[in-house]
Amino acid sequence: MGGMGGMEGMMGGGPKQPMDEVDGGQGSTKWKWEMNDDEILVRIALAKPTTKKDLKVTFAHKTLKVEVHGETIIDGKLEGAVHADECTWCIAEKGAELQLMLVATSGNRWVSLMDGSD
Repeated sequence: MGGMGGMEGMMGGGPKQPMDEVDGGQGSTKWKWEMNDDEILVRIALAKPTTKKDLKVTFAHKTLKVEVHGETIIDGKLEGAVHADECTWCIAEKGAELQLMLVATSGNRWVSLMDGSD
């Protein structure tokens, strides 16, 4: 017997559809971000190859700060709250991209990554 499979649709719930990737950032710093349930993936293209020694990423409950090669590229209030101790980052594309994984405190869809931005 199949259990309760398929019941989600009849109960009005069910998983939310993943959000399409959205462009963000200002000036020369651009990023792409997307949200799927409570996980937020941010991809930042880096101007030159970067190692972990070149980065400083600070996750807090409602803020995010990212420094690359001593230059602050993101510093401000997030659209929503995150579990800072569950957030992480990695370098991809041979040092050409920084990826941030944030874990939101709720699955409510964010309008933008940073409060007051697109």
